[in-house]
Amino acid sequence: MINLSSFFEERLENLYCDPTTRAYITGIFTKYKTATDDLSCSGSILLTYAEAKNQQSFQKLNNIADWLFWTETVCPEFLNDASKDYYYTIGQLSYYSCYKLTNKKWLVFERLSDEFIELTNETRKLIKLNQQQNLI
Repeated sequence: MINLSSFFEERLENLYCDPTTRAYITGIFTKYKTATDDLSCSGSILLTYAEAKNQQSFQKLNNIADWLFWTETVCPEFLNDASKDYYYTIGQLSYYSCYKLTNKKWLVFERLSDEFIELTNETRKLIKLNQQQNLI
Protein backbone atom coordinates (compact mmCIF):
# COMPACT_ATOMS: atom_id res chain seq x y z
CA MET A 1 0.00 0.00 0.00
CA ILE A 2 1.37 3.40 -1.00
CA ASN A 3 1.00 6.40 1.31
CA LEU A 4 0.14 9.90 0.13
CA SER A 5 3.71 11.21 0.38
CA SER A 6 5.09 8.28 -1.64
CA PHE A 7 2.30 8.71 -4.18
CA PHE A 8 3.33 12.31 -4.92
CA GLU A 9 7.06 11.59 -4.66
CA GLU A 10 6.61 9.03 -7.43
CA ARG A 11 4.56 11.34 -9.63
CA LEU A 12 6.91 14.30 -9.19
CA GLU A 13 10.21 12.45 -9.56
CA ASN A 14 10.70 14.09 -12.99
CA LEU A 15 9.81 17.60 -11.84
CA TYR A 16 12.61 19.85 -13.04
CA CYS A 17 13.90 21.44 -9.84
CA ASP A 18 16.35 20.73 -7.06
CA PRO A 19 15.57 17.90 -4.59
CA THR A 20 14.77 20.29 -1.72
CA THR A 21 12.15 22.13 -3.78
CA ARG A 22 10.69 18.82 -5.00
CA ALA A 23 10.45 17.54 -1.41
CA TYR A 24 8.79 20.79 -0.32
CA ILE A 25 6.22 20.55 -3.13
CA THR A 26 5.48 16.94 -2.18
CA GLY A 27 4.88 18.19 1.35
CA ILE A 28 2.32 20.69 0.08
CA PHE A 29 0.18 17.84 -1.21
CA THR A 30 0.32 15.94 2.08
CA LYS A 31 -0.44 19.17 3.98
CA TYR A 32 -3.76 19.60 2.17
CA LYS A 33 -5.06 16.09 2.72
CA THR A 34 -7.36 17.71 5.29
CA ALA A 35 -9.22 21.00 5.05
CA THR A 36 -7.69 22.65 8.12
CA ASP A 37 -5.61 25.08 6.04
CA ASP A 38 -8.17 25.61 3.27
CA LEU A 39 -8.52 29.26 2.27
CA SER A 40 -11.40 28.83 -0.17
CA CYS A 41 -13.91 30.29 2.31
CA SER A 42 -11.68 33.06 3.63
CA GLY A 43 -13.20 35.74 1.44
CA SER A 44 -10.66 37.84 -0.40
CA ILE A 45 -7.26 36.23 -0.83
CA LEU A 46 -5.82 39.72 -1.27
CA LEU A 47 -7.17 40.84 2.12
CA THR A 48 -5.85 37.64 3.69
CA TYR A 49 -2.45 38.34 2.13
CA ALA A 50 -2.47 42.00 3.25
CA GLU A 51 -3.28 40.98 6.82
CA ALA A 52 -0.55 38.32 6.87
CA LYS A 53 1.97 40.73 5.35
CA ASN A 54 1.07 43.46 7.85
CA GLN A 55 1.50 40.99 10.73
CA GLN A 56 4.71 39.62 9.20
CA SER A 57 3.23 36.18 9.88
CA PHE A 58 5.41 33.50 8.34
CA GLN A 59 2.76 30.86 9.03
CA LYS A 60 -0.04 32.79 7.31
CA LEU A 61 2.08 33.84 4.33
CA ASN A 62 3.35 30.29 3.94
CA ASN A 63 -0.19 28.91 4.07
CA ILE A 64 -1.40 31.39 1.44
CA ALA A 65 1.41 30.47 -0.94
CA ASP A 66 1.07 26.73 -0.35
CA TRP A 67 -2.72 26.86 -0.77
CA LEU A 68 -2.42 28.81 -4.02
CA PHE A 69 0.22 26.35 -5.27
CA TRP A 70 -2.00 23.38 -4.36
CA THR A 71 -5.16 24.92 -5.81
CA GLU A 72 -3.46 26.08 -9.01
CA THR A 73 -2.06 22.59 -9.46
CA VAL A 74 -4.94 20.33 -8.45
CA CYS A 75 -8.09 22.35 -9.11
CA PRO A 76 -7.30 25.62 -10.94
CA GLU A 77 -10.95 26.00 -11.90
CA PHE A 78 -11.64 27.02 -8.28
CA LEU A 79 -9.56 30.16 -8.79
CA ASN A 80 -11.98 31.96 -11.06
CA ASP A 81 -12.67 35.22 -9.23
CA ALA A 82 -9.63 36.94 -10.78
CA SER A 83 -6.99 36.40 -13.44
CA LYS A 84 -4.30 33.74 -13.20
CA ASP A 85 -1.71 36.52 -12.96
CA TYR A 86 -3.45 37.83 -9.85
CA TYR A 87 -3.17 34.47 -8.08
CA TYR A 88 0.35 33.86 -9.38
CA THR A 89 1.47 37.24 -8.05
CA ILE A 90 0.03 36.67 -4.59
CA GLY A 91 1.62 33.22 -4.45
CA GLN A 92 4.98 34.59 -5.55
CA LEU A 93 4.84 37.53 -3.12
CA SER A 94 3.84 35.24 -0.26
CA TYR A 95 6.74 32.85 -0.88
CA TYR A 96 9.14 35.77 -1.27
CA SER A 97 7.92 37.24 2.02
CA CYS A 98 8.64 33.86 3.67
CA TYR A 99 12.13 33.98 2.18
CA LYS A 100 12.71 37.47 3.61
CA LEU A 101 11.26 36.50 7.02
CA THR A 102 13.87 33.70 7.23
CA ASN A 103 16.60 36.32 6.68
CA LYS A 104 17.04 34.92 3.17
CA LYS A 105 18.39 31.64 4.56
CA TRP A 106 15.73 29.21 3.27
CA LEU A 107 16.42 29.34 -0.45
CA VAL A 108 13.52 27.04 -1.23
CA PHE A 109 11.14 29.97 -0.72
CA GLU A 110 13.08 32.15 -3.14
CA ARG A 111 12.98 29.34 -5.74
CA LEU A 112 9.26 28.82 -5.21
CA SER A 113 8.68 32.54 -5.62
CA ASP A 114 10.86 32.86 -8.72
CA GLU A 115 9.53 29.70 -10.38
CA PHE A 116 5.94 29.65 -9.08
CA ILE A 117 4.30 29.68 -12.51
CA GLU A 118 6.59 27.09 -14.08
CA LEU A 119 6.46 24.78 -11.07
CA THR A 120 2.66 24.84 -10.75
CA ASN A 121 2.21 24.22 -14.47
CA GLU A 122 4.76 21.40 -14.61
CA THR A 123 3.45 19.81 -11.42
CA ARG A 124 -0.10 19.85 -12.79
CA LYS A 125 1.08 18.21 -16.02
CA LEU A 126 3.01 15.48 -14.22
CA ILE A 127 0.14 14.64 -11.89
CA LYS A 128 -2.41 14.53 -14.71
CA LEU A 129 -0.06 12.61 -17.04
CA ASN A 130 0.49 9.96 -14.39
CA GLN A 131 -3.24 9.77 -13.64
CA GLN A 132 -3.96 9.22 -17.33
CA GLN A 133 -1.25 6.56 -17.61
CA ASN A 134 -2.73 4.70 -14.66
CA LEU A 135 -6.12 4.63 -16.37
CA ILE A 136 -4.72 2.97 -19.49
